[in-house]
Amino acid sequence: MDPSKNSSAYISTQTAALLAGKSVRTVNNWLESGSISGERVHAERGPGGLMWKIDLSSLAPYIPMKMADACVQEILQAEVGDAASMNHVGTYFYAANAYKIATDWFDAAAKKGHADAMEWLSICYLNGIGVEKNHALGIQWLGKAATLGHSVAKPKLRALGFEL
Repeated sequence: MDPSKNSSAYISTQTAALLAGKSVRTVNNWLESGSISGERVHAERGPGGLMWKIDLSSLAPYIPMKMADACVQEILQAEVGDAASMNHVGTYFYAANAYKIATDWFDAAAKKGHADAMEWLSICYLNGIGVEKNHALGIQWLGKAATLGHSVAKPKLRALGFEL
């Protein structure tokens, strides 16, 4: 499903903001100006019981990488809260050198308890990739991943002199 050829994939303004590396306010401004398209749908929460769903194909020019079908499928799964898919979306952005966006996806997945995302975040914080270098946060995320049994995080902590 190439988003530039298929307009049937719709995502929330929050997901659109994560994909573009922008704020929800910016996404709303794009909607108002007609730069991107979407539709108002019924929502249990939100002003007037409505919310915007963004046409993913209209957002494609603002996303700093090409999205293969597999990536689009992961985005749609991440949209419904799947932590593994959030992590996979992060790895797509990491591979495309869009590190700030990647770390935002890793952070979302890590906060849902995804150990691989925690390990990725540790790499980012320890090396200042996409975020300001912060050894304390890097070690903290590495420790959380190790606590969950992540097979790479444990030996990394041992190599750094930590006892497990």
